Amino acid sequence: MASIQAHALKQEDMLPPDQAFKFKAEVIAPDKIKATWDIAEGYYLYRQRFTFEPETPNLSFAPATFPTGESKNDPTFGQTEVYHNQVVIEIPIERGQTRSQALELALKVKYQGCADAGLCYAPQKKTAKLQLAALDNTTDKTAPPAAKTAPPADDATLTNIIKQAQKPGAGGAMPVDQAFVFELSAIDKGMLNAHWIIQPEHHLYRPKIQFTVKEPQGVTLGAPIFPTGKIVDDEYFGKIEVYGEDIDVKIPILQSTGLKKLVVETEYQGCADSTGVCYPPVKQSQELILTGLPDAKPLAEGETNAVVKAPLNQQDALTQRLEDSSLLQIIAITFGLGLLLAFTPCIFPMVPILSGIIAGYGNTSSRKALWLSVTYVISGAIAYAIIGFVFGYFGQNLQAVLQHPIAIGLMSALFVALAFSMFGFYDLQLPNSLQSRLNEISNKQESGSFVGAAIMGFLSTLIVGPCAGPAIAGILTFITQSNNAWLGAAALFSLGMGIGVPLILIGASAGHLLPRAGIWMDTVKALFGIIMLGVAIYMLSRIVSIEITMALTGILLVSSGVYMGALEKIEEDAGGWGRFWKSTGMLQLFYGALILLGLSAGSTNLLQPLKGIFSVSTAPGQTTEAAITFQRIQSIDALETALKQAKSQQRPVMLDFYADWCSYCHTMEKTTFKDPASIKTLGNTLFLQVDVTDQTENDLALQKRFDVIAPPALVFFSNAGEELRALRLVGDVTPEQLRLQATSFMQQAAK
Repeated sequence: MASIQAHALKQEDMLPPDQAFKFKAEVIAPDKIKATWDIAEGYYLYRQRFTFEPETPNLSFAPATFPTGESKNDPTFGQTEVYHNQVVIEIPIERGQTRSQALELALKVKYQGCADAGLCYAPQKKTAKLQLAALDNTTDKTAPPAAKTAPPADDATLTNIIKQAQKPGAGGAMPVDQAFVFELSAIDKGMLNAHWIIQPEHHLYRPKIQFTVKEPQGVTLGAPIFPTGKIVDDEYFGKIEVYGEDIDVKIPILQSTGLKKLVVETEYQGCADSTGVCYPPVKQSQELILTGLPDAKPLAEGETNAVVKAPLNQQDALTQRLEDSSLLQIIAITFGLGLLLAFTPCIFPMVPILSGIIAGYGNTSSRKALWLSVTYVISGAIAYAIIGFVFGYFGQNLQAVLQHPIAIGLMSALFVALAFSMFGFYDLQLPNSLQSRLNEISNKQESGSFVGAAIMGFLSTLIVGPCAGPAIAGILTFITQSNNAWLGAAALFSLGMGIGVPLILIGASAGHLLPRAGIWMDTVKALFGIIMLGVAIYMLSRIVSIEITMALTGILLVSSGVYMGALEKIEEDAGGWGRFWKSTGMLQLFYGALILLGLSAGSTNLLQPLKGIFSVSTAPGQTTEAAITFQRIQSIDALETALKQAKSQQRPVMLDFYADWCSYCHTMEKTTFKDPASIKTLGNTLFLQVDVTDQTENDLALQKRFDVIAPPALVFFSNAGEELRALRLVGDVTPEQLRLQATSFMQQAAK
């Protein structure tokens, strides 16, 4: 709650403005006047609030000469210069065509002051009439000017403010919390109401009323719905809208999904018409409990156009859509999203895994391939359901936890073991006792196949599953805010089944297309063994350096090329397939050799291993390829410090969430963050990055602060240090996307 010293003042303690600031003006030369204020103890005048205007034609004032004042951190104007005790200001007069004439000058003065205790007066206007002697070359400069004999001008034009304040029953200056009785309440989960009881002969300034969410972070309020006020010509603010009667202001809550409580700070400012007292800005913080309130209601007619909803990013839009849906609608939405996710790059490694399982069991009928695929997909969907349950119950991303180097290393080792089994080095099968039982369960199908498919489906979902993107982030944010573990399990099970539909179709068709027996089966199994080794390298690339990834990839391609007969002579009866395998093997051998050659020459580009290694080194004065350079932070405190520093420098901020196990993060490092157009547009932006690889307590706190489920994610802040949530980007961000977002970001950052 705001605390204002003015509350301690009594009526008899307040001096009228003309007693607090005694003004007089006198002529000290035909072309110069002096204005003096005797300031009562405990009061002060603002240096910047003085203005001087002549009301006499053909006269103007040169810049006045001010004495040095005191620096004060004022509640209204911030750091400013003020005067205590007395201030004397000299004002030069530019006479022009009136130099040879004696005339009367009407001096119009405007000033404003306050009491040290906290109350401020409205700007004061005075008019003093002075006699100016002629200013001519023939004038006897030894004679005293006529105006010198005139007595100093007194306050001929006191303002009506003092007269009103002295009237019986005027009430004087009352405490601000009595002058403006304020209450903030929640109507429902989507609307707040601010109510002011405004005492007679007082008014509030509409532009000075502001609402800010202090807790939780990331919640945004919509544009307040103000009643129509009265336009007045204010002494200080000019033409401005004010409220002189009781008012209600409605404030929509945007992105209110799952909110339990809200802490809102309200700021307002007003004045007393009768006494001329202007109160300092008031700030009040209130905690509002939203639990148990009805859901947000649609706005009444006439209010719709008054609210301009802030645009939502994809993650928040999906979260809000799920919040407004029934259970059946949630399941349908997540299933459809799963179908779309099935065609993203992060799901592709699951295709060779499933195909390898089917091919690894020899003679596989279409029916059995179908059921193997269904088993694989259902077990994967169960893994998703467990993630949803854990997230709804604990608020923890199980998938992110399993990105630990140990978990990735074990999974990669498992794929290597499966690959060597495909090459025929050994057979992976369960003990005989379990095989017998499984034979009965699976209608005497080949032992262990369904169990193996189930295990691989479960593990590949946890480890290989989809990277974080707007869809996954939106669903998991909804589950976290719902605090419903079973709803989370149902939603992600549906998502997993949606992802699995194309896998079931691929698996069933593979069972139909793959050869039934013979030497071809050995070739097909070896091919899938190579693919599984590639998957193992792909997973290891999350936790090892690019040099190791290139070395393993080059060795795999060279070895597989040799295995496929790249160095052997083609038999005359090899046929089309034989020549195809030969040419494929040669391509793998050649490209693998290029990777190893580039690696030995210092290249770290897997797709273009020879790029730049034969070019002339950069000459002095030439610039290398530009890239965004990030400043690493690892805690909320470090982030707040960086944001404050950027705010003081009027710099916008872009925060990147990164992890070593995030494949998209590495892609963005090589492409998105090296886009020249984006770098140019972002200009003086401060680039911050948080590394959440280890999922430490600080990492999780930062992710929770911004509702970031998993990297990559880009969070943008304005010059004032406020998050521009609608601009947030989640998942793989292409150079084109960042380029477009950078333009909007820089336009909004300065507002």
